[in-house]
Amino acid sequence: MLYKKIGALTVTAIPILVLILGFILAQIDIERYNIGAAINIITKKPFPKEIPNPPSSKEFLVRQAPVIDQATFNQEDVSRTIKRAVNNVLKGFKNNEYFEFQSYLGTNFVAAYYVVQKFLNHKGTEFDPHTKLDEKILYKILSTTQYPDGSWANVVDGSVNFGDIDTTIYNYWALKVMGEPLDSPMMANARRFILSKGGLRRANCLTRYWQTFFGNIKWSENIYIPLFIFGDNLFSRLLNFEGRVAQWVYPHVLPITYSTYFQVQRDLGSRFDLLELYPENADKSFDDPIYAERPAAPLKYDVQKGEAEEAVVKVLKRMFKNQQPNGSFGGYTVSTLFGVIAYDDFLHRYPESQYIPEVKERIKKGYSFVEMMYFDNEAEYMGNLCNGRSWETILSGISLVEAGYEGPELVKAANYLARKQRVNGGIPYGVDFEYASDFDDTAETVIYWSAFKGNKDFEKRIDHANQLLFEIQNNDGGFAAFDRERQGFKPIEFVTAAFADAAEIWDPSCSDVTGHVLEGFGESGYNYTHPVVKKGIEYLINTQKPNGGWEARWGNNYIYAFGAVIPGLKKVGYDLNQPWIRKAVSWVLQHQNLDGGFGESPLSYKSDKWCGVGISTPSQTAWALLGLLEIKRADVMDVGNSVERAVQFLINEMDREGKWEDKSVVGTGHRGFLMMMYLTYPHTWPLIAMSRYQRYFGEGEIDLENASIPSEVPSNVLDKITASAEAVKPSSY
Repeated sequence: MLYKKIGALTVTAIPILVLILGFILAQIDIERYNIGAAINIITKKPFPKEIPNPPSSKEFLVRQAPVIDQATFNQEDVSRTIKRAVNNVLKGFKNNEYFEFQSYLGTNFVAAYYVVQKFLNHKGTEFDPHTKLDEKILYKILSTTQYPDGSWANVVDGSVNFGDIDTTIYNYWALKVMGEPLDSPMMANARRFILSKGGLRRANCLTRYWQTFFGNIKWSENIYIPLFIFGDNLFSRLLNFEGRVAQWVYPHVLPITYSTYFQVQRDLGSRFDLLELYPENADKSFDDPIYAERPAAPLKYDVQKGEAEEAVVKVLKRMFKNQQPNGSFGGYTVSTLFGVIAYDDFLHRYPESQYIPEVKERIKKGYSFVEMMYFDNEAEYMGNLCNGRSWETILSGISLVEAGYEGPELVKAANYLARKQRVNGGIPYGVDFEYASDFDDTAETVIYWSAFKGNKDFEKRIDHANQLLFEIQNNDGGFAAFDRERQGFKPIEFVTAAFADAAEIWDPSCSDVTGHVLEGFGESGYNYTHPVVKKGIEYLINTQKPNGGWEARWGNNYIYAFGAVIPGLKKVGYDLNQPWIRKAVSWVLQHQNLDGGFGESPLSYKSDKWCGVGISTPSQTAWALLGLLEIKRADVMDVGNSVERAVQFLINEMDREGKWEDKSVVGTGHRGFLMMMYLTYPHTWPLIAMSRYQRYFGEGEIDLENASIPSEVPSNVLDKITASAEAVKPSSY
């Protein structure tokens, strides 16, 4: 009987699958879609990437900080450090309503923008962005931050002295366009590094897309996403691309789909070519005919009369909808530039379209956003890809509350977040993210608002936020960043496989967000017996690694997870005296550096050997300390003098620098291949940890009545980038 049912289902399913496949093939423009190339892209084996072993001696991980065997600080040292930290946080209070310190992902994104401006050629037209990009400044940064092996890194990993192929390609390309001689040591070393990693074709998919616009990569070598996927047919509704991938994927893929369909490409001449980055050309002299100087080819457009075809209009309207009030595509600069290129092509291809006036205005708004992000803030030229104003306001507010500060900035910041709360109760990450609730931000806002006990408005908002968090818990018990159950979908995995080397396609449950959500629930009065909380704890138990730690999604890495999970469990009243908790603590204790601090290289996302290994940073030390403080306070197990040594490290760092600053990247954009430097983190997380130490184990309260906003403004990152890059370069090992 069972076999008959299976047979009947098979007979029914096969025709349906044939019909679906027939529909898909009928919709695909075979001339544009190279099926053989697509299969090759999806099935190709990754180029082997060597991950070096971490240093055998922890002495390698000590930079300027002294070795700390025993802490020697006193109460006055703790008080002095907290006061200085409070003043440093207050420097970031802007416009009398929010805190902002910025973040960045690398000058290579500004280098790409420099080249893209040449491609669009809008200078002197109605779309002229009047860019603030100074070629001399960009050249100085690139020429002073190259590693000895010829590479560049998007952000500094202080535990190693090498970069990556994609960052190096962007920077090499920009320098070539600027006119840097190909035989200069800087270019020769960069070229040697790129070729050693497999050459231009081994770059990630986003790098290859940029190169395709200039003809350095063929369109047939990139994945092709058919326009009908973004139509309103039955198949596109079932696939629901926008509703299944991570929040950050759709804004990038949408304009890329347009440009792929029309194979947008321009020949700007030999100065923009990268033929020398192909392995087959490695042995050719620059006198070879393939390198002969060639001027830009005249621009030719396939001009169409009348309105664009229906499928194109649908994609265009989706781009309109996705473009946010400040001009960004989904809140990101890279997706915005892809959008500007698509808009520019539409202008020339369909000059009679009724949408031309709107397209023109949207190009201008797109440029405005990119210029604001890349040049109008403290992280100028460093590649500030997205604004995290809400997140930075939340962490700043919490750190000041923890320190006992009671100035008017706290209420103003809390009210700013109240104005940003979405209809569903969530809090957005920052500017142009108002369309999306960030669950991490939402949970941390609950923690912040909980400081205002008795305020009826904040209490209502806390309930509203918690209701959202109750509803969006994933089936595995964990919590993601932006959406519920966007952890994979096979049909889309096939389409997006080629993008997986440049961005995380899914928004999975993660230990760090789950820990923060639990802490928020605890602040709201929910304990470990609540069904949602209980399920979250089970998720943490089930996802603990054999070494005792958890992999984090949004910070490096196991140390960040530890600092989120343990305080979260404690806040919901969970008994920390459990074998699985003690296992996590033992792992952390084994990774404390000789200077008392903690650090972890982003290489820990690629190799277990690097888990918990890296030069000490204030942020990562704070994360470890946040967990250890709860363990010590609960007397779960003997942690020795680890807490005191970590506090001593933070005091020493503050005394030497006058502020806390991470000399190595601690945040992620996309795990393993795109890291992110959060300038807020060293100001806030260590202050939270130091303040809790003072509250748990200190003597008396700290007088913060005289804390105020100092007159000096935050130092410009650009002024220090060269020195910072040199300071973290280790000797070879």
